[in-house]
Amino acid sequence: MGKRFPLYFWLFTATAAWAFQPDPAALRKLYEDALSRRQQQYGDSDARTAQAARDLGLFLCRTADAAGARRAMLNAVHLDEKALGASNPQTLEDVAALASVSPRAEQEPLLRRAAESPDPTVAGPALTTLAVMRKAAGDVASAAALFRRAVEKAEAAEGKDSPTVALILNLLIPLTPPKDAIPLQERALSIDQQTLGPRHPQTLKDVRQLAALLRATGRTSDAAALEQQFQTGK
Repeated sequence: MGKRFPLYFWLFTATAAWAFQPDPAALRKLYEDALSRRQQQYGDSDARTAQAARDLGLFLCRTADAAGARRAMLNAVHLDEKALGASNPQTLEDVAALASVSPRAEQEPLLRRAAESPDPTVAGPALTTLAVMRKAAGDVASAAALFRRAVEKAEAAEGKDSPTVALILNLLIPLTPPKDAIPLQERALSIDQQTLGPRHPQTLKDVRQLAALLRATGRTSDAAALEQQFQTGK
């Protein structure tokens, strides 16, 4: 598997530098012709045909043609299921890509399917996106549970002290009662202090949030000591 999901996930926030690329219409025809040749040569139940459909979909993603990309990724998933099986990691990776170019109403079932991938780099972003969607819908309990699962996937993919773990923890903390949130915030602070430095804005934000949690649970002296520690750079 090509570990492409992070690329899928952020592809649509980037601006493609087409001034230095060949004509997009000509490139699209090349990808479409390649898919047609694979279908004729190998049929629809061959992984090479699915790869050609995937290549076309990713190309269309880069051209910001969401509708075309969605059609191509739907086809890629269909061919994956024929060639590889519905639960194959590559199939689920393409399901996640399909979710990223699908209407919002269709995203959740696709993301839930992708979240079952054995590849944490696919499952983790799917779980995080699902959690954000559940939070927006007012389903706090489900959102918190999904964020916790996403933390586990980030740990598996990048290690227990990765910046991604701290990022997800900070999304989980507001959904957690203050007493239970304190160890989560302490962990996020420790990670950010180590990876970003003690004076980084995110580290200082962690400090403020942890101090607020400490005060909310009656630990006012601990909150003051924490703030003094970071004010003095100790």
